[in-house]
This record gives sequence, structure tokens and C-alpha cells, in this order.
Amino acid sequence: MKQYKIEKLGQRWVLFDTELMTQPKNEYFSCAAMRNLVTGTADGRGETCFYTAGEKTWALRHYLRGGLIARLLRDQYFGLRLKNTRAWKEWQLLNDMRALGLPVPKPVAASVIKNGVFYRADLITEYLPNTLTLSDMLVSKKAGNEIWQTVGQTIRQFHNHSVFHSDLNAKNILIGEQEQIYLIDFDQCGFRRGDDWKQSNLLRLKRSLNKLKSKSETFYFSETDWDILLQAYETEK
Repeated sequence: MKQYKIEKLGQRWVLFDTELMTQPKNEYFSCAAMRNLVTGTADGRGETCFYTAGEKTWALRHYLRGGLIARLLRDQYFGLRLKNTRAWKEWQLLNDMRALGLPVPKPVAASVIKNGVFYRADLITEYLPNTLTLSDMLVSKKAGNEIWQTVGQTIRQFHNHSVFHSDLNAKNILIGEQEQIYLIDFDQCGFRRGDDWKQSNLLRLKRSLNKLKSKSETFYFSETDWDILLQAYETEK
């Protein structure tokens, strides 16, 4: 049975999986502090770096705001209770989805530093080796029908479990060496009742694909690809 603990390191509160992280350290939550062990970075919601910790490689993301408010509160969020912070909620959601057998990274640790009514947050997850985003793949080559089918089937699996991904786009879909599909970046996501939202969730992905295509001379996405994805989504039960 997995063991989870909460520890306080100075001003930092840490929720972690003791099977994956024996003892949390403040430096684990700083790309700058771990710079000698950093193996790469990634774009997305927040600042993300990958670094080695012993025999493991982890993905560390620092939560950053978007939009105009980011000019005032770049990485600060309002919140009084730990369980309601973005890092805590995403860590728990990932844990719940793993229990359902959904293809997402393992949550390692969530970190929250409180300052009055505001907080800053970080999340460490398992690094998924030998993967690339769907968007990166499509810049360099056409995806086979099997990949589009698997993407459609995978999204349907999440929807069947009522998982709403608030930012379902081509950059948050990872493809492995054996063409297995993962979804990542579940900030502000969660379980949602009903079915009305599922179609718009799919269309969000299609808009992201079309937007990337409009910005690149070589982006291999077509209506035929989308039809294959959609058919697989509709037939997956």
C-alpha cells in the first residue's frame, strides 16, 4: 500500500509519495538549485525542467499565471487551505487517475510556500522517458493512422472516467516509443459530471491543432487525421 506524507520545510509544505521520494528537500523544488543535474526543459503552463535524482528522473514545474494578472502576480495565488492549492489538487488528481489506470505521470511531490493569504507552488512528477509531444511530432513528420486512433481512444478513456482536461491541446499529449499515449499538465482540471462538456473538450484539441498548423509551414495535420481520431473516440467504450 502506498504511503503519503506531509512535511514542513521552513515555510514550505510538501505532500509526497514516500515510495518515490524518501525525504523531501527544498532544493528539489528549484531548477536553479538543481541546475547541475538538469537534463532538459519544456514549455507549458509554468516553468518546467527535468533533472536526475539518484537513479530517477523527475519533471519539476513551477506554477505561473497567465494573462494580464501575471504582470502583478506572476507566480502568486490566493489560498488559505493547503488542500485547495493548485499543486495539492493536481497531485491528488494525478493520484486518483493513476488508481483508475489512466495514462498519466506518477505524482511525486507537491510543494506550497505560503505568504499571508498568497502562496507559490511547485509540482514534481515522474519523467516519462523517450516521449515527445504530439505537436513536436507533427512539425517533423506525419503521424500514422494508428497514432490518431490511439489518441482518440485515450481521450475517450479519460472522458469515460469523467476527467475534464481544461487545456487539452497537442502540447499536452505525449507519444512514447511504442506509440503509447499519455496526457499531461492537469492544472485546474478535475472530474466533471454529465456529458455536455465532452464535445467542446474535443474541439479544443482540434483548435489547437489548426492553430499550430496555421503557424508552421510543415505541420502534418489534416481533416482526415481528425476524422480517424474522432471515429476511434466514438467507437471506444
